[in-house]
Amino acid sequence: METECKRILLLKGLQPLNDDQFSMVKSLLDSDLGLTPKMKEDYTKVKIADMMHKKFRGILCVNKLLTLLKDIEGLEDTVKTIKNEKRKVMKKYKTQGLAPVKKRKQEVSSTDESTSTANKASRPVDDTLVSKKRKTKTTSKNKSNKTQPTSEWGQLGQPSVTGALSPASFSQPPQMPPPTPGSSFSTKKPRLKSVPTKASREEGLQTCTKEVMVLKATEPFAYDITDEERKMFHATVVTESQFFRVKVFHVGLKDKFIPKRVITLADYIGRNGFLEVYNVSSVSDVSADRKMEVSSRLIQNANATPKIKELRSEEPGTFVSGVYQVHKVSPHHCFVLFHL
Repeated sequence: METECKRILLLKGLQPLNDDQFSMVKSLLDSDLGLTPKMKEDYTKVKIADMMHKKFRGILCVNKLLTLLKDIEGLEDTVKTIKNEKRKVMKKYKTQGLAPVKKRKQEVSSTDESTSTANKASRPVDDTLVSKKRKTKTTSKNKSNKTQPTSEWGQLGQPSVTGALSPASFSQPPQMPPPTPGSSFSTKKPRLKSVPTKASREEGLQTCTKEVMVLKATEPFAYDITDEERKMFHATVVTESQFFRVKVFHVGLKDKFIPKRVITLADYIGRNGFLEVYNVSSVSDVSADRKMEVSSRLIQNANATPKIKELRSEEPGTFVSGVYQVHKVSPHHCFVLFHL
């Protein structure tokens, strides 16, 4: 998808622009790409396409260009062409992403049915053994119903002189109080809802909105200083049943990632266990009255520091606590090597 999105950006979007239209685009992008006056004068369409593709990854770079071009007069046909190309790419990758999942479900269902049939066929019925078990069970039940003599009976099976046999001499089961109208007794224990102990994962571009509550966010830090300093920050967010690690590549969004605030995420990318947010328009505020019911156990798991026994079971490449990546696990589990 990355290559196809860059092709749309350069060949279908920037290439048809004349010099005046291209100058307008560079002027509108100067804050996002950090363009100086000299850069706006010297940089070609190829260079601008490279910078946009690096800043706005995947389909986001196409969305960004559409936002700029739709307001420039005379580019209606170009905007229409870009939308058509974008639709083709989205349809292609959506189809490729869903087909294997459906196939796997069918295979699992078929395997389960075959296993169940085989297990039933492999259980021979022994009529003699069944009959013997039923007879033993009946005999045991009859014995338990017979009345056993108490200590008040004499040695010859007659009542002793010092005491008479009374119904109270036999043990009786405790009596349950009668149920009150409208109530009923149940012996079933309520089933506890499982709470995830690891951050949930999503893969690829996610266009549907997700409503989340912010738990915490780090201060912005530099992650790329090869060309010019670029900054980002990490955040942890939760829904009512899951929690996610987030990478935010636009530090202007720091004001929206405030603990306990409910926000919506859209047009983000799931990659390597993170939700990656690149565009300001991907984050929206929710009504100030909106509250989200999140269990304390889920919040505790999201903020917890992983234990050593959990780290030993992680595969290389897995991110831990949203910051550290497992690089190598010792064969004898003596140590775990991390990369920042």
